[in-house]
Amino acid sequence: MRKLITIVFTCFIILCGGSVKADAATLHVAHSSALSWSASYTIVTSGNKIKNVSNIKVSTRLGAITKKYMTKDSASKVTLHLTRSIGAVKYQAALSAHMQKGKLYVTFT
Repeated sequence: MRKLITIVFTCFIILCGGSVKADAATLHVAHSSALSWSASYTIVTSGNKIKNVSNIKVSTRLGAITKKYMTKDSASKVTLHLTRSIGAVKYQAALSAHMQKGKLYVTFT
């Protein structure tokens, strides 16, 4: 009897398991500008909302990163802002990620 229940339960999970929708994901965002800088971070999503951002890493090939900070622009969008300096010249850049209809879109400005 115990074996029969186990078999029925296993068959039920296999047959009905495909209809279960996964709502959360952990995604890695990364960007690298040639001979300039690179940045990456990990985001945790649930539906179309960004729940958490972690493992923020920024590096430069020339100059130095003088400022970096993350903003949560809305429930579905985060932006990593950074300022890079080479001598007296300063450059600003941003790496944004936003969720829309279950997809992650990454933009660089």
